[in-house]
Amino acid sequence: MPIRVYHELEIKARSPIQEIWLGDDWGHLVQMEVGELRTSLLPGFYVVAFGVKAPTYPIHLKKARRFTQRQLQRGPTCPRSVARLASD
Repeated sequence: MPIRVYHELEIKARSPIQEIWLGDDWGHLVQMEVGELRTSLLPGFYVVAFGVKAPTYPIHLKKARRFTQRQLQRGPTCPRSVARLASD
């Protein structure tokens, strides 16, 4: 059985009351925190938004990473994925 490798991801918002929404590249919500997000994730592509209707910013997680809201907002935005429900 292959060993799964997880990487630490930390994102600090400008404000301690700022929402941080983290999703995968398929549009599925992974986590939401306020002020600061600290998590461990499998390598891959993720998106982060600082509010429900805010622009999303891409993150390619292939090693442990730390970001601030300011750093992410200086980079490019990416389209918001639409979550899909499995059909019967």
